[in-house]
Amino acid sequence: MLYAFYISGGLCLLFVVLPGLFCDFSGDSDEQLKQYDWLLVALKADRESMLRMDAFRSLFFIAVAFGMLYAFLQSKIKLAVVLPVLSLLILIDMWGVDKRFLNDGHFASKAKAEQPFTMSAADQQILSDKGYFRVMNTSVNTFNDASTSYYHRSIGGYHGAKLKRYQELVEYQISKGNMNVLNMLNAKYFIVRNPQDQSPMAQMNPGALGAAWVVSDWKVVQNADEEMKILDSMDTRTMAVIDTRYSSEIKDAVKGSDSTAVVKLISKDGRVEPNYLAYEVEGSKTNLIVFSEIHYPAGWNAYLDGKPVSHIRANYVLRAMQIPAGKHKVEFKFEPEAFVTGEKISLAGSIILLLLFAGISFVEIKKKR
Repeated sequence: MLYAFYISGGLCLLFVVLPGLFCDFSGDSDEQLKQYDWLLVALKADRESMLRMDAFRSLFFIAVAFGMLYAFLQSKIKLAVVLPVLSLLILIDMWGVDKRFLNDGHFASKAKAEQPFTMSAADQQILSDKGYFRVMNTSVNTFNDASTSYYHRSIGGYHGAKLKRYQELVEYQISKGNMNVLNMLNAKYFIVRNPQDQSPMAQMNPGALGAAWVVSDWKVVQNADEEMKILDSMDTRTMAVIDTRYSSEIKDAVKGSDSTAVVKLISKDGRVEPNYLAYEVEGSKTNLIVFSEIHYPAGWNAYLDGKPVSHIRANYVLRAMQIPAGKHKVEFKFEPEAFVTGEKISLAGSIILLLLFAGISFVEIKKKR
């Protein structure tokens, strides 16, 4: 154990600390940057200084930790002294580095961040509706303004990494005011400008289709272009358009209306979680259900009565699933494989590390006794 400690400490000094102490940033500049030689010289000097200071800092922590562990192994100090000192060193080291990336300037007091957007009369009117729906705000730049999302589930908003399919739906359907598409996106309210004083006002859309609904008919098409084209005039309340690659997933669904069919969104404690959605579905036949949520298979999994099932894409961007006759519970859970796997590995690593630490401490204490 002692030899392993010496070797690891020596390697750390050799490959981490010493290069920083004797670093040299000299070298040829990029041809395009030669006209800014003064700037490059200043940047190199700053970087060199930062690296050298970090190297000295690392050398200090390594030296102190090495000294403490060496004294412990030589029975000159007790474990009860070593552990608090090493814990303090780790805390000081991490605190200093972490503060570079997340410091006081990244935080705001509660008083400052309590209400970053002023609530309008339209917002107050919409918030009085406790249902599950979305809002389209045309009183601002709908797809380049994120303020609506502070109070509501928004049709618009802005993000630098948008889903391509949704962006195409915006360009080819939503921007043209296709109400059938807005209805399937559950846009129950529109915020528009009052023609008299230009203040925001709310208008309710009675055609919004809700969180999910049963369709009595559907059309299978060959590609995305046909899918988008059909949306131009399709009644999304009664019909759905499906890409041919998903046709085998709905082979048991029966066309035609089902007067007994009921689809209801249920929630936990009155709240709808962003990573979990649950529905109660009932019908007298195998129905095709369309859910007003974006189809995103890279993470979202579907469950029928607690068992994993497949779901498909419908109407270019939404989710759909065939549900057998009877009463069932449908769940959608966001479970990205990379995150779940990484979380398990992290947990296992932490447990192993704690067990090793506990085992070594127990052995050392037993030897002392």
